[in-house]
Amino acid sequence: MWVQQLAAALEPVSAAAAPLVGPAWREVPAYTLVFAAIFFVALPFWHYVVGVNWKKAAILSSCSMSSVHGLLCALGGYEQLLAWRSLQPDAPNTYPEKLLNEFSLAYMIADSFLFLLPWTPDDVVFIVHHILSGTYLVGCLLNGHGAIGCIMMFFLGEVTSPVFNAFSISKELRHHSKAAFRVFNFMSPIFTIAFVGVRSIIAPPITAWFVYKLWFRSTLLPVVWRAAMGSCIVLGMAASQLWSFKLLRGWSKQHRRGAQLAAAQKQE
Repeated sequence: MWVQQLAAALEPVSAAAAPLVGPAWREVPAYTLVFAAIFFVALPFWHYVVGVNWKKAAILSSCSMSSVHGLLCALGGYEQLLAWRSLQPDAPNTYPEKLLNEFSLAYMIADSFLFLLPWTPDDVVFIVHHILSGTYLVGCLLNGHGAIGCIMMFFLGEVTSPVFNAFSISKELRHHSKAAFRVFNFMSPIFTIAFVGVRSIIAPPITAWFVYKLWFRSTLLPVVWRAAMGSCIVLGMAASQLWSFKLLRGWSKQHRRGAQLAAAQKQE
């Protein structure tokens, strides 16, 4: 698992941070530095090489971090879910599961702090998403149970990450490059279908089962944390449905505009 290999490479940093942060999240500082490095390497590339302004470069740098997190999280999550036999959402954390949770927590910490910089975008939706997801991750790491359940939720969220990031990057660059505009037009319906299919068709029944197990059958987690973690999932799923509606509405408007344009051209 790449996240585990990365942890091994960063072990000196994690060992130095352990006395300060404790064993529950000893790898989080090292992972956070990795994501910060990705951001600050990507930032001048988007600004000076591609030629976008600093605010747009910050959005694209955030997408760069998201791309790395989404890819490694989905691949690592798939590997861990294949090995999940008990289907207990509160199972004790294994070391690889703990590392995946720390990796995701580090990404959200890095992204949230960078979004607070004066020249970065103030996207409240992403910060709220990070707070909700981070709360769940903290609960799993602090209690030593439930990491596999969190991995399942993150896998459902990140499996569409490659499509999402291609869509997001092309969207930001569509007025800057004709090639990006063509990619955006190509990716827009693909992303809409992928997101709605996963978040609004596949995920809801799985999430309902998971939240039920978490709230009423997860005896290894304290009641307070079970309530908080389950609530984060419910709120996140509700937000996903709102985003699905927004995507479908946007796609519908774009389709109607295209049909109207085609009809006008025929009349001419």
